[in-house]
Amino acid sequence: MTADALSDLVLALVCAGIAARCLGGARSRPGIGIAAVLIGLAAVLGVLRFSTWAPFNEAVRGAHQFASLVAAVGGFPLLAFSLHQPDSPLATRLAGAWWLVFVVAGAGVAAVVLGVKVWARVAPLLSCVWIGHAVFFKRAGAHRVVGGAGLACLLAAFAATLLMAAPEQQLLGLFTRVQLLHYLMAVALWLLARAPRADAAAVASLPVPPR
Repeated sequence: MTADALSDLVLALVCAGIAARCLGGARSRPGIGIAAVLIGLAAVLGVLRFSTWAPFNEAVRGAHQFASLVAAVGGFPLLAFSLHQPDSPLATRLAGAWWLVFVVAGAGVAAVVLGVKVWARVAPLLSCVWIGHAVFFKRAGAHRVVGGAGLACLLAAFAATLLMAAPEQQLLGLFTRVQLLHYLMAVALWLLARAPRADAAAVASLPVPPR
C-alpha cells in the first residue's frame, strides 16, 4: 500500500465511523452521516486508485474523480448546512438529507460539466465559511473549541492543495499535498462531527454581533 493510499484509508475509516454513529440510534444526524458517506466513498475509491495494484489504478480513476467532485460540491455543503441548521428536517430526516444533497450535488456537477470548473473548489471554501458561522455564533464553551479546531484543520487541508502546487512536493519531508489533505480532513471531520450544537441557554449567552 502506498502512502497516498494509506492516507485515503484513514479518511475512509473515519468517515465510516461518523456515518455509523450519525445514521443510527436515537440521536442520529442523517445530514452529517450522508456527508460522511459521500466523502468516504471518494476515499475508498482513492485507496484503490493509489494502490500498488496497477489494474485498479486506471480502472477506478474516472470513478474516483467523479466521487471526489460529488463530495466537493455536495458532501461539504450538506455538512455545512447540517452543522448550521441542525434542527432542520433537511438535516434530521434521512429522506430530507438525501433530497438536499441530490439537488445541491446535481447543480454543482452540472455547473462543472458546463465549464464552471472553479465551483469544485469554491463550494468547499464557502462551506467552510458557513461552518465557521455555525461554530462561532451557534456554539459556546468546549463545543466552540472543538468545532473551531475542526474548522482550522479543514481550512489547512484545503490550503495544502492550493499552496503545494507540485504533487511530489513534501511538507517537512513527510507528507505530500494529497496525504495532508486526507489526514487533515479526517481530523477535521471527526472533530466537527463530535462537536454538537450548544444548548439554548449557552447560545443565548453568546454576545450578539453588531448590526
